[in-house]
Amino acid sequence: MGLFSFLAGKSPEDMELTGDNYIKAKEYGAAKVEFESALDKAKAKFPEKQNLIDRLLGKIIQAKESLAVFHKQSAEHLAASGDYKEAEDLLLLALELTQNTGLKEEISAILENLIKEKAMNFPDVPNTMDTTNTSGEEPDHFIIQDEEVDEDEYFSVLCHALPEEVQAAYQNYGQKFREGFIALNRGEFEIAVEKLAESMNEKSSPRHLVPLELATAQINLEQYDHARRLLEQFVKDNPEALRGYQILCDIFWLTNDYDSAVNLIAGCPDTLKETFPIQILLGETLYQMERYPDAEKIFQACLDNFGENEIATRSLAKTYEAMGELKTACDIYGGLLKGCNQ
Repeated sequence: MGLFSFLAGKSPEDMELTGDNYIKAKEYGAAKVEFESALDKAKAKFPEKQNLIDRLLGKIIQAKESLAVFHKQSAEHLAASGDYKEAEDLLLLALELTQNTGLKEEISAILENLIKEKAMNFPDVPNTMDTTNTSGEEPDHFIIQDEEVDEDEYFSVLCHALPEEVQAAYQNYGQKFREGFIALNRGEFEIAVEKLAESMNEKSSPRHLVPLELATAQINLEQYDHARRLLEQFVKDNPEALRGYQILCDIFWLTNDYDSAVNLIAGCPDTLKETFPIQILLGETLYQMERYPDAEKIFQACLDNFGENEIATRSLAKTYEAMGELKTACDIYGGLLKGCNQ
């Protein structure tokens, strides 16, 4: 047992599944915490799993948006009963959580009205306040609706976390892709496979990025053979696309097919071979093959060639731990912790 094995616990994927279940139960705060914990663990222990990290980032956004809507609704209830302080606190928290422009405007309008109501100095007695307008109807900002985050807005929020060129592509892939991408980020993998496959059939092109998301959904359903064939063709058609290599290596690691991972990396274009992401993939493959001295050389070379960075540093630390060089590993981990506190 390694020095830091007590930190292992559940895998990031298991934690992600727990977060998905919280989302389904509408426990958005618990889901946010679970996804954030999974993200921290993925970055610390499995930095090579970029696809998992990206997916968790999207799910954290989803949980925050859903939680913001829930806080907004709760604040409206509290304001209607005269509990302005709690309502104001919840609205401010909702503003911090959401990236949805429309929702921000709604919350800001409610908050402005709330502040005006407080300034009118009504008697501090619950339910004695006249909250009707001249027509005898309840003001719009106190209407409680069982609303959900708009799908188009949510899709835009998910895309916002992606590189600009990927954002532009995803925005043009059509409705089926949007539905599949949203389902994927909500953990609804069967629906994601169905919709993303339909999207591929609608607009088949070797340059499309749809296979990356479809393969991700298939991996989550343990449909490794389907995902592998899809990604091998994608890499053949797009030899410069890093994400294809990253997700395909993830499949090889999951299926213990390390030789295929080594061959994939060896066969990538010369323009990619010495890049940081590909070298990290090679180092992680060697680590999982338990070729620790070789992995140590790769991770150290990454630090020498690309400068200090958390991914290579953590990878090097876990390699020293696996090799039994516990003091060296402890010193590296300690340096990372010190950096986090500065």
